[in-house]
Amino acid sequence: MRKGVIKPLLFSALLSQSVLAETVLYHNATVIEPATQQQTRDAWLLVADGRIVQTGQGALPNAVTQIDLQQQYVLPGLVDAHLHMTAGPHRVEMRNGQPVLAVTGTPELTQYHALTTLAAGVTTIFNPAGEAAANAHYVAKQQQGAWLGPRMLYAGEVFEPTPIIGGSVYPSTEASWQAEIARQQALGVNVIKLYQGLTQAELAQGIKLAKAAGLKTIAHLDGVSWQYAADLGIDALTHALPTSAELLAEPARTEYLALRKNPYDTRYVYQWFEYVDFDSPALQRLFRTLAEKQIRVDLTATFNELLYHFADSNQLYPEQALSVLHPDVRQSWRANMGMLVYNWTEQDFAAAQQQLPKVLELIRRLYEAGVPLLLGTDAVSSGPFLLREMQLHQQAGLTSWQVLQLTTSDAARHLGLGQEIGQLSAGYAADFIVLADNPLQDLSALQRIQSVVQGGKLHTVASLQNAANPFLPTAGIAANTTTK
Repeated sequence: MRKGVIKPLLFSALLSQSVLAETVLYHNATVIEPATQQQTRDAWLLVADGRIVQTGQGALPNAVTQIDLQQQYVLPGLVDAHLHMTAGPHRVEMRNGQPVLAVTGTPELTQYHALTTLAAGVTTIFNPAGEAAANAHYVAKQQQGAWLGPRMLYAGEVFEPTPIIGGSVYPSTEASWQAEIARQQALGVNVIKLYQGLTQAELAQGIKLAKAAGLKTIAHLDGVSWQYAADLGIDALTHALPTSAELLAEPARTEYLALRKNPYDTRYVYQWFEYVDFDSPALQRLFRTLAEKQIRVDLTATFNELLYHFADSNQLYPEQALSVLHPDVRQSWRANMGMLVYNWTEQDFAAAQQQLPKVLELIRRLYEAGVPLLLGTDAVSSGPFLLREMQLHQQAGLTSWQVLQLTTSDAARHLGLGQEIGQLSAGYAADFIVLADNPLQDLSALQRIQSVVQGGKLHTVASLQNAANPFLPTAGIAANTTTK
C-alpha cells in the first residue's frame, strides 16, 4: 500500500466535501490487504459517507473523529458465499394428511442470525436458496438501516420435485417455469437455484429459461453430472458432492451404481470419493471446463467433515460456539444432521473419515486448475462454520493469504461486487473488521474480532451480540414487538 493512496478526481472531490461533513480516521493499525498480499504497519483509513476515501501510512490527515486502533489488525469484511440466513429450523409439518419438510423462518430468527453473522466479521453474504419474499424483506430492512446485518445477494426457492415448505417449487410446464422465474426475479433474486432432484431435461430447461430472463443459475447436483451442467452453461455449483456416476470410469461406475439402489441412503457422500480418480480423463475434462468457463464452486467441505465425524460433532462445534444459532434452530441442529446418517455403522464412519483427505484433494485440484472457489457454510449463521471452512481449505494446501483472498476480494469479484467490496482501497465500501491478532499467522484469530465496520458504521462485537439478545425466546413479548 503506497502512502496516501487515493483515486483521482472523484474521491479527491468526495474527500474535500467530507472534511466539512463527518469523517472518521481509523489509525495505528496493521492493514492486511489479501487482494495484493500486502501488510502495512502504522496504517490508516479515512472514511466518509460509508466509503473509504483515502488510505495511507504515517502522517495523519485531518478528520472530525479519530479512532486509535491500538496496533490491532484490519482486514476487509468477510464474505460467506453460501448462507441460508432467512431459513428456519428443519422440521416436518402435516399438509393434506402427508408429512412435508418445512424450512420457513421468522423475522426474529433472521435478525438474530444477521447480528451473529455480522459479529463474526461477515459483512456480505450470498444466500443460494430461501423464500424469495423473506430474502427481499430482509434486504429492504437492511438497506433501510432498520435491521443490522450483512448485505445480501440471494436466490429464491429451489426448483426441485421434493416438496419443501418455504424451500422449493416445482412448476409443471415451461410456461409455469417462466412464471415462477419471473416471480422470483420481481422479488430481487440474483440467481435461480436448480436442485438435485431435477432430470437432465429439467436442468437444461431451467438454465435456458433463467438465461432468457437475464438471470444466472446455481445448482446443487447429485445424479446429474457437473460436466453436463457445465456444458449447458451453469454459472455456479455448490457442495463437494460431484457425485454423479458419469464422472467415474468402469468398473468403478458400475460398482458405485450398485451401492446407490436406495436414493435416500446418504452413504454416497463418501462412497463416490472411494471410487473417483482425479487424474481420469473425465475429471481432468471437468476441471478444464470449470476453469475455462470460470464456473464458480463453493464446496462447503464442513458438511462432509461433519457427516464423516458426526460422533465428534461436539468437539468440532461445542455448545458455546453454537450460540451463533438461535435456540429454536440450535435445539434441532444436531438431530437434523444425525438424521442424515441414522443408518451408518461404525464401519461406515471409519470408511468416510478415510475419504476426507480426498475431499481436501478436490479443493486443491480445483484451485490449482484455476476454478473460481468461494467459501460458504450452508448454515443460517456464519460464526464457527466459516472459520472451519477456511481451515479446511488451508489443510487442503492453500496458504493463509489465498484463503483470505477467497473470502474477501475473490468472493467480491465472483459475486459481481468487485468494485464495491473486498478491498481496503479508496472508493470501496468501508466494510472491514478489527482483530486483536494476525490471521495470517493463525486463522483462529478470526475468533477474536474486536469490532466490525460496515458501511462506515462501527460496531463492537459485544454490542452486536447484545443487540441479538432481544430476539431470544426468553425475551418473550419484547422480541415479537420489535420485528413488526
